[in-house]
Amino acid sequence: PQNFLQLLPLKVGTSGDAQDSSWLLAVLRGHIGNATLAFYASYFMPMQEWLLKRAEALGEEGRSVEAKNLLNLFEQVWALLPGFCACARDVGDAFPSIAKALGSAINEHPQVRPAILQGLGLLILSLRSQKSATPHGASTTLALTPEASTALATIGGYAKNFLPLFFNVHQAEPPGRRRQLQETIRNFAAITPSPLLGNLFKAVLRKLLEASAVTEAEQELETQCSLVELLIALCPSLDQADVLLLWRAVRPHLGSASTLLQKKAYKATATLAEHHSVFVQEKLPELREAMAEAAPLCQAACKRKRFACLQALTVQISEPQLMSVLPPLLGETVLATKEANVKTRAAAFDLLLVLCATAEKHAGNRASARAAAVQRLFVMVAAGLAGKSAHMMSASLLALSRMLHAYRHVAELVPFSAQLLETVLTLLEHRAQEVVRSVIVFIKVVLSALPLEAIEPLLPLLVPPMLSWCSNKHSHLKYQVRYLMERLFKRVWDEGVTG
Repeated sequence: PQNFLQLLPLKVGTSGDAQDSSWLLAVLRGHIGNATLAFYASYFMPMQEWLLKRAEALGEEGRSVEAKNLLNLFEQVWALLPGFCACARDVGDAFPSIAKALGSAINEHPQVRPAILQGLGLLILSLRSQKSATPHGASTTLALTPEASTALATIGGYAKNFLPLFFNVHQAEPPGRRRQLQETIRNFAAITPSPLLGNLFKAVLRKLLEASAVTEAEQELETQCSLVELLIALCPSLDQADVLLLWRAVRPHLGSASTLLQKKAYKATATLAEHHSVFVQEKLPELREAMAEAAPLCQAACKRKRFACLQALTVQISEPQLMSVLPPLLGETVLATKEANVKTRAAAFDLLLVLCATAEKHAGNRASARAAAVQRLFVMVAAGLAGKSAHMMSASLLALSRMLHAYRHVAELVPFSAQLLETVLTLLEHRAQEVVRSVIVFIKVVLSALPLEAIEPLLPLLVPPMLSWCSNKHSHLKYQVRYLMERLFKRVWDEGVTG
């Protein structure tokens, strides 16, 4: 940009001046490369200050249209900042000269806040991605370049100014506009010195505890949600002692009467599990107890967050621990596959597959051992077919269908899947149409998953009961059965079906 602007200077007019070239701002925005923050500070910072003062003066004179045009240019100048931050070569030297101006703009000018937050995030991420090449045969873990480490230390030194500012702005922002701010806080926390981060974390935690002690008025609940969001943003960079404090503060809210606060509590627990596996290993009994206590208190709108939290916890636990948590966890997950909310059902199916993948991981590298581990989960889920309620039987069938589809390419599971199909076919005579619908779903999956040799011996058990659901009494099932018959004809020759 520096060389370009030397050839074609940027000129701003206020009254249709023929020399006006402010249109260059829009052109520059998408074509910034190999830039320096020092140039932005020396060229564009004075410009945006002049634009703002001139716009205020024009507004006082009653020239509102011209003032608005200059304010638009003011925003466009700040919109250039992310491009400079993404490729800056002089962060260590230049950042101190613009840090104060960035903080003031974040605090005083909400309209340019997104551009500045994006720029700060890109600045940190670009520096953290600068890795040194390792010698041949050395560890594959790459270290930051010395220049990047120095620059990050420089930015981290300003965390004591920026993070409290971010916290205050976060409290004032409406919930729908906080996500970018939380991401910037997360990036800043990653480069903040541990003692400073610990002090800031404890200050936020203290405010949360004070707000929790107040009667649950709507305003106080909103404050608590905002503070929990801040703790979630800080969580990945906390040390072990602070993680324990976070868990103790968040745990009571897993059973909160507020849907929003309960969601935040589950999200905080999931973030904690994702980034602090040692804590999960040490505190698994306590985590299990908390999840079990919160299960009956979980509101319908929070179940998706709960399953996301359980998924994050499951990935971190060891094999003996997994086997101890499976029975209650599978029961809850299987039943959730019948939830009305689509996202909740999807989260339950995802958790089922994560359980299978975790069991595979603990089984080792042998294909037979991995298949046996998955088969044990199939058997545990299939136990629900003997349930007394049609709802449980239907949910178990849907869970088995999803698992079978995910593992349809595992040859070692084919004999077991054929046995399972034979068992499921007996449920075609069940009175509850809810169960029959789930059986049809299972058969659809089987027809695409199992090889023809495994399906052919079961055709006499499959076709007659299916045809019994083709009467006009069951019109809602009639077309599904017809579709299945067409699928059968595509896979099996006519003699196999008629025989």
